[in-house]
Amino acid sequence: MRALSGALLAALALSPVWIAPAFAASPAQLYTLNCWGCHLPHAEGIPGSVPRLAHSMGYFLHLPEGRAYLAQVPGVANSPLRDQQIADLLNWLLTTFNRSELPGDFKPYTAIEIRRLRPHPMPRILDTRRELAQRLAAMGLRVAAMQ
Repeated sequence: MRALSGALLAALALSPVWIAPAFAASPAQLYTLNCWGCHLPHAEGIPGSVPRLAHSMGYFLHLPEGRAYLAQVPGVANSPLRDQQIADLLNWLLTTFNRSELPGDFKPYTAIEIRRLRPHPMPRILDTRRELAQRLAAMGLRVAAMQ
C-alpha cells in the first residue's frame, strides 16, 4: 500500500495539472500556460476567432479606453492569475511582441491598475474592440481585425 501511495504521489507531482499558473516563474511561462493555446506561440492568434496580439495590442495603449480594454478582456478578467502576474504578463507581451506599436510615453501596467480594472469585464467585447479599432484607425493605427 505504501509503495502504491508513493508511486501515486510521485506521478501526481510530475503531472502538468500540478503546474499551477500561480507558480510559473516568468511571464513567458505564464503566456505558455495560459495564453498560448488560443493566441499561439508567437501571439499570432487564429484568424476569424482569436485576435492576433503581436504587432497589434500595443496600439490599444494609445487610448485610455484601449489600455482598460486590455485589462478587461475575458481572458484577463477571468484569469486565475494574480494581479501582479497579469501586469507582468501584459507588460511582457507588450515589450516582446509590440515594442514598435507602443506609445512614446508607455507606462507598464501595475498590479494596482489591474486590480482596479479587471473586476469590470466588458459585456460587449467585440463591439468595444470594433469601436476602439475605428478610433485607432482614425489616428493611423491599425489593430488586427477580428473578422
